[in-house]
Amino acid sequence: MTKKNLYTLSLLVLALLILSTVLNYNSFHYAKSACIENNMTPTVDKSFLAINWSVSCK
Repeated sequence: MTKKNLYTLSLLVLALLILSTVLNYNSFHYAKSACIENNMTPTVDKSFLAINWSVSCK
């Protein structure tokens, strides 16, 4: 594998990680906002680095 291909692959992997993190945060924020809009209290359960999370409304 040439250095150019390795560099391109590294950038692609980094971009996918950033994209997935941003989409995960937006989804998490939307779920919390939906609870608040319905006059409920969001209860958040997160795991390491907030990759696996759940929001329940009470």
